[in-house]
Amino acid sequence: MASGPDDHTIEIVAFPKGSVLFKQGDKGEAAYILNSGTVGLYRESLGRRVPLASVRRGEMFGEMAATDGSPRLASAFAIEDSVLMVIPAAAMRDKMRTADPFVKAMIDMLSGNLRRVHETHTPKSRSLLDGVNALLRQCDVIGRFLQANLPQEFKAELSLRLKTLGSLLKEMRRIAMTHREQDRRDDAVPHEADLPH
Repeated sequence: MASGPDDHTIEIVAFPKGSVLFKQGDKGEAAYILNSGTVGLYRESLGRRVPLASVRRGEMFGEMAATDGSPRLASAFAIEDSVLMVIPAAAMRDKMRTADPFVKAMIDMLSGNLRRVHETHTPKSRSLLDGVNALLRQCDVIGRFLQANLPQEFKAELSLRLKTLGSLLKEMRRIAMTHREQDRRDDAVPHEADLPH
């Protein structure tokens, strides 16, 4: 984040495509509002990067960690060149300290509830491609399950079906990507290929 004259200055900052705004586990030093471009959010889980959401113009993100000082639940990166309003955590916390105690308690409770939801969140599909990618991620989960010590007959039968399903889903993803113009809905989840390496 660009440094300002003090820790309460709201800034407009340009982030080039591929820039990492913050990483999962980082201290929440700021909240962000997207002015232009697209930002992707993802979580690290079981050694994999799981796409969560694409942030669109006018949307805020990163506010929970900036408000309550807890570690970031996800990582954020610029999918394309993006311009963001960067709101320092100190400014947000000062506003919280002066808020009505009832309002502050409600916000704390809502933040806690949201945090618990995010910890077990499965990305919500918005487009056909989102749905197919979600099914492919579930195939990966089943594939990891099949690495366990299981009865050979059960493992072989399930592995065969999983391979067939995976092939069908990959073909569906190819079709969905080839004919993207047929689905007017925006993707809610960034594509794994777009995630930073």
